[in-house]
Amino acid sequence: MEMNSQPKVSILVPLYNKERYFKAFIQSITNQTYSNFEVILVNDGSTDKSPFMARKWSCRDNRIFVIDKPNEGPALARRDGLKKAQGEYIMFADSDDLLPPRAIEILVTKIVELDADLVIGSSDKKLGFITRHHLDSIYSFPTNVLIKQPELFEKYYLGFFSNTILPVSMWGRIYRKSVIDTALKENTMFSEDINFMGEDQYFNLLLFPYLHSMYRTNETVYIYRYGGYTLHFNRHFTQLLDLSSIRHHLLDKYKYSSGYGPLYDEYIECLYYHASELIHYKQTDREGVIDFFEHELDTRDFIPRLKDYYKNEVPSNPGALLLIEQNYDGMYRHASRIAHQNHKNIKNIIKRSILAVIERF
Repeated sequence: MEMNSQPKVSILVPLYNKERYFKAFIQSITNQTYSNFEVILVNDGSTDKSPFMARKWSCRDNRIFVIDKPNEGPALARRDGLKKAQGEYIMFADSDDLLPPRAIEILVTKIVELDADLVIGSSDKKLGFITRHHLDSIYSFPTNVLIKQPELFEKYYLGFFSNTILPVSMWGRIYRKSVIDTALKENTMFSEDINFMGEDQYFNLLLFPYLHSMYRTNETVYIYRYGGYTLHFNRHFTQLLDLSSIRHHLLDKYKYSSGYGPLYDEYIECLYYHASELIHYKQTDREGVIDFFEHELDTRDFIPRLKDYYKNEVPSNPGALLLIEQNYDGMYRHASRIAHQNHKNIKNIIKRSILAVIERF
């Protein structure tokens, strides 16, 4: 692509306490083979040196801009960055990850050549000094094929309802900004309630019906720094339960009947997972966990329909029957078993990871 014909790309980056990784991240962008871009770094109330580092890079490179705001999570940081974006195309990146040198060039070339609304690339995973190609074959969305409407919606929207059809993250892809602008006229896209967990899926979930075409390339355009394993209680996890309610509403809106079963299965898994975390990290006692279950079953408006659905379907999760019967003692015992098994699995995974690193020497 000729330099003087390069469309502008805006790269939006939430920045929160990433001083350890920031230099490598920003260098991976400034070293891109594609040059017509702007980087909007949204300092989301960082308390470390990363905002200072960002401003230094901004003084050094006039394509880099810094916005300061109170800490509200990555979703609202991206929202505020989008308001300042001047590019014809939008990319999102996390400030502890990396872009391969040709990432922007690959994505822009494809989206322009195909006149697509969204192009998704492949990714690598990085853990310490070990980088491995992510198993993109788990997704059934085809590579190197332009998928247009109505097939795009009818066949692939299901990927937002717990089916492994397409990646739903915001990174490793490029969007046509005009499509985002159209979707924003009718949707919030960036939620104050889904702002720390599931915010990627929330954005793409609402954007997807507005896409006219989408393309997935098997070329690597993103290096995701794998942070290892969560060893503390995630207080934001219930946002995924809230996201289930939003997705259920969208299934009703679009009469997308094939999504209900996968959504119900995923909701039940998330419900028990959060309860198991409450137990494992001693966030409450037995009565508190039961109160959590009772609150969920009383306040989620789709619970009656979930119960009706499982009258005709065999639940894939053994805890589903306990939920349908509202057997709270049984639900607590089931969550306790999950807590024990998950803790055991995490210890084994960490042990295998350490051994894998040692074997390299």
